[in-house]
Amino acid sequence: MSPRHRKPFTSGILFCVGLCLLFILPQAIKVQLLPTRLRITPGQNLEISLQKPFSIYLEADRLEGIIGANGQDRLEKGESGSCSQVMVCPEREGTQTLEIRFLGIPIRRVNLLVEKMPEVIPGGHAIGVLVASEGVIISGHLPVRDDQGKEFYPAEEAGIKVGDLLIAINGQVIHRLNQVDPLIQLEAAKGGPLTLTLLRDGQTIQRKIQPVKRSNSQNGTDRYLLGLYVEDPAAGVGTLTYYNPQSKMYGALGHKIVGFSNREIPLTNGKLVAARITGINQGNRGEPGEKIGIFSGHTDIIGDITANTSIGIYGSLFNGITNQWYPRLISVATISEVRPGPAEILTVLTGNEICRFTIEIQKVYHQTSLRDKGMVIRVTDPELLSRTGGIIQGMSGSPIIQNGKLIGAITHVFVNDPTRGYGVFAEWMLQMEESLHQNRAAIENSDFAA
Repeated sequence: MSPRHRKPFTSGILFCVGLCLLFILPQAIKVQLLPTRLRITPGQNLEISLQKPFSIYLEADRLEGIIGANGQDRLEKGESGSCSQVMVCPEREGTQTLEIRFLGIPIRRVNLLVEKMPEVIPGGHAIGVLVASEGVIISGHLPVRDDQGKEFYPAEEAGIKVGDLLIAINGQVIHRLNQVDPLIQLEAAKGGPLTLTLLRDGQTIQRKIQPVKRSNSQNGTDRYLLGLYVEDPAAGVGTLTYYNPQSKMYGALGHKIVGFSNREIPLTNGKLVAARITGINQGNRGEPGEKIGIFSGHTDIIGDITANTSIGIYGSLFNGITNQWYPRLISVATISEVRPGPAEILTVLTGNEICRFTIEIQKVYHQTSLRDKGMVIRVTDPELLSRTGGIIQGMSGSPIIQNGKLIGAITHVFVNDPTRGYGVFAEWMLQMEESLHQNRAAIENSDFAA
């Protein structure tokens, strides 16, 4: 080919390739976003459509209510083949596989799981989280210097770990944070090392630690340091998302509880407590607001905490709950049922009164694994906007309800726009609860067998 013809020929090829990519790429992205596992409920309508060179292959032996189509031509049950459109409306529970093909070559499988979703009591109740009923949390180590300027790490050298629960010093039980420093000074002044009683992974252990003495020449007093950061076991106020009367378990917050330096807080001995909201700090752009709540500890305990996960905390309630807005059980929605549009949330702004407020689901993400940011929501309720400015701390876990079903829970606020935030899917929370419930049952059966 002569040089003068080569350039137009090359340009023509590039144009064709670009045209193909322009046509194929959106379909390829659509295929990639299809989950490999898709849960739907009997009677739920679902439609998947693709354009050539992509197609969907259906087996002849499949669930009733799954129909394929190529234009006007339908692929009824009993017929197998590839089609451009699949309508799903199964009437009974079961499983089915849809095979996605490119130029007739299988590239992806979508496993449909058709089953009834659990029914739960929606929450909205204000709750407090106690990491433990006694003691304080070890949240970090720090170096300390003596009078000569020599640096020590007494806590680290004593084998004290971040996450340990400090429950006593020299046999003196610690109930709250403000007891720690006076007790250290009192016991260290007697001379010798201190014996710290700790709770670690459910086991009580003791560690000896040598305090570092530092003298104040101005007032002639001595101060003793252990090189520890400690935190109060109360991890703040949040919102209960739901209670499952079948498993006797609840889900709350929708995200993990973290402490100092974003370290995970162990909640092996954690307790859930009923809280009362006494005030609101309104949120503004760049300054998230918060609920101000109180709880009295032992007298307000309503349940235990068995897991602190990336999509919420879980455990058992000692007694069931009621919700005046939804006196009967409501179904949990599958992710495939969640749609952009109007919805509502339940949360407490004063005392323990649950209120309902309107929101809008602005975006729904196609997720294939458990994550805490499944949808973008915007507060539209005038009353909620006037009282809080939008989403504030303490609303985490507030149930999101759409079309009479629990679809998720609030998890995060946009710092630069407090009227908007993220929500986690309720299906993910129920899946996490199911996994935890199965693990607990397996442990109990193992213990019984032993």
